[in-house]
Amino acid sequence: MATICQHHVTACMASAARRQISQRALLERAGINPQLLQRRDQRFHTDQVARLFKCVQDSLDDEFMGFTESPCRVGLFATMTDLVSRCATLGELLERAIRFYNLVNCDIVMHLSRHTQQASVSFTMRRPELDSQHFMAEWWLVIWHRFPSWYIGEPIRLQETHFTFAAPAHRDELSVMFPAQLQFNCAANQLIFDAYYLDMPLRRNAQQLRDYLANMPVDLMTIPGSADTLESQIERHISQRHPGRLEFFSLQDMAALLGISAQTLHRRLAASDTSYQKIKDNLRREMAIRQLTEQRMTVEQVAERVGYSESRSFTRAFRHWTGVTPREYRKQRSTGN
Repeated sequence: MATICQHHVTACMASAARRQISQRALLERAGINPQLLQRRDQRFHTDQVARLFKCVQDSLDDEFMGFTESPCRVGLFATMTDLVSRCATLGELLERAIRFYNLVNCDIVMHLSRHTQQASVSFTMRRPELDSQHFMAEWWLVIWHRFPSWYIGEPIRLQETHFTFAAPAHRDELSVMFPAQLQFNCAANQLIFDAYYLDMPLRRNAQQLRDYLANMPVDLMTIPGSADTLESQIERHISQRHPGRLEFFSLQDMAALLGISAQTLHRRLAASDTSYQKIKDNLRREMAIRQLTEQRMTVEQVAERVGYSESRSFTRAFRHWTGVTPREYRKQRSTGN
């Protein structure tokens, strides 16, 4: 899924707001225009939301983002991955990871079950009232579906996903996040899948794991198998054309590269609630943020690199994307505000 709904953007900041951390500052650091949250149907690119999640975690020094009684210090997930990196099978990984989390934090109690044909990863939250919008419960289910899928190199096909709460307003979103039969008001939050996955070997090496952690949590937000979506193919074609600089194909040329007509390309993108222009804007925003904060280029240089002939047009676009100008954004990131 290339975009994430408004609910998860607002819900992830609830605990930070209770601790007097400015939601506006978090959003702007993540490259999200706060004004866009006023639209209930607004969706946000995974790169933006991944930065927001990380901003919340870093601000609270809590990988559980304030939704449990005791914090889970930033870096614990990476420590867990080092512990499981010597496992041979997915079953071993899950057993060791669950034992680790149950030892270091009692706020989310996890359990691995294996039967003849089915297996499940389940958990309960000791104080679910701290997670009133069920953000952490959903996010923890995402983690324990996506991370194991990445490690075995293929998506784990879910049979059922259980939730301890009633069906929420964003139920349709959950159907996309967890493509399986959904059950609500259950005794535990649970992922149910075929037991044969537990015997599958782990296929990632140490360097791949380091890259995965460096990119956290973007890959956790990516539905397994989505790297082959039409949007992902378009992004790859554009990004690989000139590394460090964006030069865009026309819609007709992009369609030819993909082996389809321009009309078919437009129709298929619209069916996925996106467009060629949105894809180009997402690439521009992400490259601009990266070059402003990591490579210290001037605004004029960044504007040219992302495909704007004049910096004023780039500044207007950047303000629309993030709510601040490029210079204001750089200043905020450099001061940590």
